[in-house]
Amino acid sequence: MGRKIKKGVKGEVSQYITRSKAIRKLQVSLKDFRRLCILKGIYPREPKKKFEGNTKTYYHVKDINFLAHDQLLDKFREIATALRKHRKALRKDDKDKAQRIKENIPKYTLNHVIKERYPTFVDALRDLDDPLSLMNLFAAFPAHHLHGIPSHKVQMAIRLSREFNYYVIKSHSLRKVFLSIKGIYYQAEAQGQAITWITPYFFTQKMPIDLDYKVMITFLEFYEALMKFVNFKLYKSIGLAYPPKVDVDLVNAQAFSYKAMIADNLHTDIEQKMQSLDDQKYQISKEFEQDQEVKKINEKYQTSGSTLFKKLVFFLNREVPKYSLEFVIQAFGGEVLWDTDDVNIDDERITHVVTDRDPSQLKMNKNKEYVQPQWVYDSVNNKILLPVQEYAPGKILPPHLSPFVDSKDEGGYKPQRQKDLEKLKGEMEPEEDEDLEEGKDGDMEEEEEDEEETQQFDAERKLDQLRKLEKREQKERKELGQTVMGRKKKRLYDKIAHARDQTAKKGEKLREKRDKLAMKERKKAKGIEDDDDSSDEE
Repeated sequence: MGRKIKKGVKGEVSQYITRSKAIRKLQVSLKDFRRLCILKGIYPREPKKKFEGNTKTYYHVKDINFLAHDQLLDKFREIATALRKHRKALRKDDKDKAQRIKENIPKYTLNHVIKERYPTFVDALRDLDDPLSLMNLFAAFPAHHLHGIPSHKVQMAIRLSREFNYYVIKSHSLRKVFLSIKGIYYQAEAQGQAITWITPYFFTQKMPIDLDYKVMITFLEFYEALMKFVNFKLYKSIGLAYPPKVDVDLVNAQAFSYKAMIADNLHTDIEQKMQSLDDQKYQISKEFEQDQEVKKINEKYQTSGSTLFKKLVFFLNREVPKYSLEFVIQAFGGEVLWDTDDVNIDDERITHVVTDRDPSQLKMNKNKEYVQPQWVYDSVNNKILLPVQEYAPGKILPPHLSPFVDSKDEGGYKPQRQKDLEKLKGEMEPEEDEDLEEGKDGDMEEEEEDEEETQQFDAERKLDQLRKLEKREQKERKELGQTVMGRKKKRLYDKIAHARDQTAKKGEKLREKRDKLAMKERKKAKGIEDDDDSSDEE
């Protein structure tokens, strides 16, 4: 008879540990355990069999052993001891000792944690979406004593988010913008990595009671350390000193503006010459310049639209989202002005006035273009300056399409607005162009079609027969391939086919919805026309 194995020593049970046992093992409070897990990136796991009940939270034993050897754990214990001594001194009414203990409370840094979690800079850039979104969220929060949101955290979030935006402006790396109900989505490109984040609109924020702000502040603490590293590296990559200086006098005079931020150039004349020599060294040779693939790559980088608003001066009225528009316009090479002691709307430099007022309240100037804010965002997304007539003050705006949605993901469905924009940019698909040409020359071809009807009918019939044969052969090949497939591959194939069917159905639903709306509009227009006719008869 073999030796009896003790329960919980072998198998899946030995790989997981409950939260209460983990806290006892590490000898920390629940609050410190949560903070430690957030900072180190340790999250609960879901074992196949929950051996101590479904209500328990489980962690991997390896993760807990990893936490047990971290220097943060010792610091948290030292801080807990110091706070205990501080409370004891206050109870004894020894204020001098309490003050001395408070001043000497141990401090810790997260530098080693950043290096552990992000071995390379590219890894940090890939994970920058959530930090930027949370930074911008706290930048819009007020300092709140009851929720435990200190003012210095809010100020730090504002500073770091503005510093990153300033890098985007200087590097012209903004790519997409979308106005949604939740907030404004931005996408920038840094060292080949797409970074997407959301910023809330600058309204008075309602603070929900049911949120755990302590957990959010712990995440913010980690993201602050990460953003400082990232901003420093990004500024250095474009030859700017970090942190940038802020002109306090200018900020006090006309509120915050990105024009008030100044970053010194790190590159000397010798370094700039060396950089120019390196650029010449890695230029494309004349032999490969004519290659089609090389041309496409060059066009992609040249038409990024980084200088879309160059030589344009925008005046922002008070009712428009000033900070967002200033960020977007400056990122694409434009200049921004608003009403201050030195500048007003009559300035001769102004080419565009961005306003959301009724046209009856505006004094129009013939030398200036008057547009609604959506024109700026739509022009940025389409990389061209769109016609301003559709975006004039008081007009019903065209649909604001999301640049993050691909027609392939929507089952091939394209809204009419997207087709119009593609036509405007000259990116219409060849099939659609052919249809348009056929529509124009339809009258000329009608006579020729009558003569060639019989020949075409025979040719079409033969083509239909060939297509049917091809479809049948393809179907047979698919069925044969499925029979040869293993169980795992068959399951994977079924999932891919199901996803494809779902996207196709989604596209069909969107088309049906569009057709119904078009039908309603036609009926409405007919109803209005009928009413007009009846009134004329009377």
